[in-house]
Amino acid sequence: MITSQPSSTPRASFGLSVLVGGLLSVLGACSDQGIGGSTTAGPATTVTSGVGGNGGGSVSSGGSPASSSTGAATPFSFEVTGVVVDGDRSPVEDAMVMQGGKPDEHVLTDANGGFTVTLENTGQGIPAVVAAKFGYRAIGAQFLDSPPDPIELQLRLVHGPDNENYTYEEPGDGTDDLQEDCTHCHKTFVLDFLTSKHAEAARNPLVHDLFAGVSRAFPDLASCQAADGEWRAGLEPGTASTAIDKCYLGEGVLPDLNVNCGGPSQASCDDPAATTNEKPTSFGGCADCHAPGINGVAGGRNLHEAVGLAYDKGVHCDTCHKVRDIDMTKPPGVGQRLVMGRPPEPGMFTFEFEPVYFGPIIDVPNPAMNGSFQPKFNEAVFCAGCHEQEQAALLPGQSLDATRWPKGLPVHSTYSEWQQGPYAKAGLACQHCHMPATFDAANSVHLATTQNPSITFGFVRPPEDIRQHIFRGPLHGEPRLIDTALYVSVKVETKSDRIDATISVNNGGCGHAVPTGEPMRSLVLVVEADSQSCGVLTPSGGMTINDIGGALAIGTEGSGVSTQGTAVTWPAGALVAKAGQRLRVVRPTGQFDDYAGIGFFADAKLLPSEKGMPIQTPVADAAVLDVSNDVLTIDQTLSLQAGDILYLGDPAPSPHTDGDNSSHLAGSAGYTFARVLVDQQGRRQAPHYRAVDIASDNRIAPGTASHTTHSFARPANCTPGLVRAYVLYRPLPLALANERGWSAKDYVIAQGQTNW
Repeated sequence: MITSQPSSTPRASFGLSVLVGGLLSVLGACSDQGIGGSTTAGPATTVTSGVGGNGGGSVSSGGSPASSSTGAATPFSFEVTGVVVDGDRSPVEDAMVMQGGKPDEHVLTDANGGFTVTLENTGQGIPAVVAAKFGYRAIGAQFLDSPPDPIELQLRLVHGPDNENYTYEEPGDGTDDLQEDCTHCHKTFVLDFLTSKHAEAARNPLVHDLFAGVSRAFPDLASCQAADGEWRAGLEPGTASTAIDKCYLGEGVLPDLNVNCGGPSQASCDDPAATTNEKPTSFGGCADCHAPGINGVAGGRNLHEAVGLAYDKGVHCDTCHKVRDIDMTKPPGVGQRLVMGRPPEPGMFTFEFEPVYFGPIIDVPNPAMNGSFQPKFNEAVFCAGCHEQEQAALLPGQSLDATRWPKGLPVHSTYSEWQQGPYAKAGLACQHCHMPATFDAANSVHLATTQNPSITFGFVRPPEDIRQHIFRGPLHGEPRLIDTALYVSVKVETKSDRIDATISVNNGGCGHAVPTGEPMRSLVLVVEADSQSCGVLTPSGGMTINDIGGALAIGTEGSGVSTQGTAVTWPAGALVAKAGQRLRVVRPTGQFDDYAGIGFFADAKLLPSEKGMPIQTPVADAAVLDVSNDVLTIDQTLSLQAGDILYLGDPAPSPHTDGDNSSHLAGSAGYTFARVLVDQQGRRQAPHYRAVDIASDNRIAPGTASHTTHSFARPANCTPGLVRAYVLYRPLPLALANERGWSAKDYVIAQGQTNW
């Protein structure tokens, strides 16, 4: 019988010798030499997590599979019996024991830690028995046939608390697999990750602009001052102390949340030369999700502390796989809802700390990984670690309406949207779409094949257990993920004086609302009609695009704006108006859209007026011919009523093409879909850190459709034509993009048309 013995026995020297061999195979080049490693079991063997040849195993002397007449190995089965103990050599009950690669066939240890498991030797690779339990590192041992005596597998507990002295490991570049980083064994996964938005989360320039409160639209002192900005020194993102001059304009997380910096006559909040009293102390939680890989304390960090790996590769491999659990009772982000488990135990050889990597696979005993089973990696709740957020009012002195938002303002609700939709009911988690299955690999190790399964190279996995680490966003992939979400249908009724069109936009291909995530995203539905003989038809009734569709200026007839014939006196509009632009006029009907809604706005008890989307019908769409002082001259005579709303905008692209620069389209026939956050001053589409309320949320829930109606005037004797509907995905609000100098694009994600 193989029994445990004191550390002074040959068992210890066996462990040390095979650890060296195992590490050389795992950390050297994962070559075929790493699987050779046949080891003759000594008179006593205990296999300890983190210590053992080829990942902690032993191979019995002799006993290779018999060969058939064709020369191929003949598969046969054999039993391995033993006990599972913990670090104190106490029995571990209900540990899972299995053949590596067959986690669904595991057995549970009894009260004495005992087990008997059947292994199959197919002649390909090395069969392994693996033990695992939640909260422990997995351990494995390899055998070519049944060992003569029972074995002992020693599981090592994953100790807490989280180690704040841990230094995160580099994923690598996805090409050089000779380095001791993730690329060494997981080249394909690293290449996937480097294409993802997770990789750039900490260095996203738009995030840094909003964080510091700067605009790249004004790159020098003169232009900045002309825009009423402040030209000051600040930190170059990604560096520890490099100062650069920037234009501070508009709001920002740091100047808004801190009273000791960022204001008039104050130093910028990110000035490297700022004194201790001038440095910010409130950071809005941005780094908790955008830069979780900052060494040291997990959570509550300044985004500007992200340098080196934390800045360059954002939400990288070693941050995700150090998430020990998800605690939905806490706020989102690392160190809070993302419960970290960075190991505190000293490591050996190349390891500063004893490795542990949490993940969804039960049987990962390789000593370079020391896998610890966490099933939430395969569940949607893991994504909720960052993609679900109810927040309090963050700005000093501000508060929420506690009756309306008792749990906080839901600025991110992708997870709860999924929970309430058909994908959740069908058991399809976020990973199903955003981390597609891989069908051309044996497992996650890029050198693994179906012929070399072992503790070193891993075991053969089904495609759903080899998920691509691309973390597909809406514009990622071919086809892009968002292109598969919506279906548009156009129904037309032709009347003597007009064309009536009903547009249906169906979210049948997405497990959450569209759009979702960052609340500044929106969809713009543009509806157009034409005639072969009369050209473009003029909208005459039905829904129109509101301010979310973008406007260079917004005025109200009788309140600062007055129209007489073709002359529009508009002081605010004259500042930005120029010939060639469009002046679109809509008329409030006094009615409100009773849309289906998301979250709070899906409550059937809400009145349409409480859903916050007034219906405005089209009145005119005129071209601006000339601008002189405060007067705009347009190409048609208008007779407006007091209260009519005038939107100054751009000509609509014809046709709408994917990737067009975003156009100011408010007042056109169509509709918008968005969660509209407002700040204390009532400004719409406010960045979520400033938000204190939600004006409306008519985004399209999964498994539902939106229906809108639109009418177009039909002049006499016009020949037939087409009605077209385009759905444009707009990642950025135009007003904010203009202020910050960001490139704003529209993406055609669905369209439909029909003849009339």
